Formats: sequence, C-alpha cells, structure tokens
Amino acid sequence: MARIRSDDHDLHVMAAWLYYVHGLGQEEVARRLEVSRTKVVRMLSSARESGLVKISLEHQMAETLALGDWIAASYGLARCILTPPADAANPDDPLLDPQRKDAVGIAAANYIGRRILNTRNVSVGVGGGTTVRRTIDAMRVLSKPDSRVVALMGASHNDDGTSAYSLSLEMAQIVGGTARTLPIPFVLGLQETCAALKADPYIRPVLAEMASTDFNVISCGGCEETGSFFMASGISAEDLKRAREAGAVCEVAGHFLKADGSRADTELNDRHTGIEFEDLQKADNVVVAAGTAKTKPLLALLQAGIATTLVIDHSIATGLVAARPKSTRRPPG
Repeated sequence: MARIRSDDHDLHVMAAWLYYVHGLGQEEVARRLEVSRTKVVRMLSSARESGLVKISLEHQMAETLALGDWIAASYGLARCILTPPADAANPDDPLLDPQRKDAVGIAAANYIGRRILNTRNVSVGVGGGTTVRRTIDAMRVLSKPDSRVVALMGASHNDDGTSAYSLSLEMAQIVGGTARTLPIPFVLGLQETCAALKADPYIRPVLAEMASTDFNVISCGGCEETGSFFMASGISAEDLKRAREAGAVCEVAGHFLKADGSRADTELNDRHTGIEFEDLQKADNVVVAAGTAKTKPLLALLQAGIATTLVIDHSIATGLVAARPKSTRRPPG
C-alpha cells in the first residue's frame, strides 16, 4: 500500500474531500487548491491507493473540513481553511493560543505557497501581526524570482519583527523575489502631513502597487493597548481611547472598524500610511487569525466584506457559528 508523505497529507485529504464529497470536477478542484489538474489526478489516485479513500473519506479532519465549508457558505467566502481543535476538552483555553497560531500559520503557509508557485509574476500584499509572522515563519523556501511582495503599511515606530515592513522583506527572501516597502512612519501626528506624503510623486506608485496585488495576507486585532500591533505602532493610549469611544472594535491593515464593518470616525483613519480602505475591500484577501480574542474583530472585518479566504482555528469557528443563529443550514458536528 502506497503511503502519502506527511507534508502532502492534508492537501490529499482536501482534494479527496472536494472531489468525492462535494462532487467537484478535477479542474474545479485544481482551481480551489491552486494546483495543476495533473497534480489533482495524481493526488486522487494516491488517495485511493493509500486507503485514504474507501467507501467514505476516512480522516480526522473530515468534520473540520465540513465546518470550514459551512463557515465559507454562511459568510460568503471563497473558502475557509479551519485547523483541527488544539484541545477538544478545553476549546476556549487562552493558554493554547500560541499553539493555535502555529497551526493557523502552517495551514496558511501551505495555501499561500501553492498560490505563489502557481501564479506567474505574482504580487503579494503583506500586513502585520504575530499570526502573519507565524505564517511566514512556516513557509518553505521557494524559487520564484518573478514574485513581488508589497508591504501594505508604512514602518512601525517600534518594530518587533511583526510589522508589514519587516515581514514583506522576509517573505520576499523566502520566496526568492523582490520586496516593495513604504519606509515612512505608519502613523503620523497630523492629517495634513499624511495627506501630503500620500500625494508625493515618489510615494504614489507604492500606494498604487498596494492596490493592484494578486492577493494579500493580512490579519486583524482588537483595540486594546496590550495588543502587539499597538505596542509596535506608536499609537498613543489617548488616540486609542478615542478610537474605542468612536466605536472601533477592529484594526485591519491600519483601518479602524466598527462592529458593523464601517470605518470608525477617528482621526487614526486619516493619519496612517498604507492601502486605502476601498482598495482593501476590493482585494483578494487571505485573512489569518487565531484565538478567541480575534472573534469580535474578525466579525467586523467580515461585515466590511474584506475577507476572501479565512484561515482560522476552532476557537474562532465557534464564535462565527454562534454569530449566525438564523442560518437555515445547521453547522456540522
């Protein structure tokens, strides 16, 4: 009996799931997984030979895949990649968040790597955050000299290695491409200064690249002073307090959103350098998130229509299911 290599196992499972359970054709499976049709044919054959596919799909991820499908359908997403539970007995334990971030990072890295390899002259936008950091750490070295990695925000005041500036440079090195960064402060003190910089003829082309990527890798966070984003950004506690008073519950790529997905009425939305909100909404965004604290900001992000693909863990999935109580289609499990 043939054995599937451990690093390809989940990809084989997803291919078998889409083909045998969803009834998709091989071409559609290839598009969904960002691989060639030839690879899909080989994976389906290997899945049968290895015993992965018998009368039914035998794999511990089957229920997880079904729940991911339900979330994608319920929230109008192209796909939702859901990692297995970190601990089924303690699904909400915050002490498991580092483990959850690692799992999400690995799942996202596999998906993103396939997209990069299968897209000619690919341009990838990168946001900041610890989960994006875990994703890039999990990526394998590629040889894609026609790739370009674009930082979606300016530089942080206190860069701890999780800024869009640093992560874009690192991803470019991993994939073997080039990086496009915006080496000016992410947050500025005056709206006038920010507007003048965005109008500068040397900066406008960078902003244009942010708006024209093939896809982006971003995360989101709440609006607490203890968050890694705010500790690195240089945003003052008073600015953050005013943003919360304006209803902000989510920060994504430097934009502050209310629970309904609209932009909060805060000066911070006019004093940061990076991708414009309208361009972010139009983009193909891969959103990575882990830990129960991300559920509320992620729901605001989904209301804004920013996500195309979600890569999340089970603790967030529980919150997304609870937020859709009127769905006529019951979640699996």
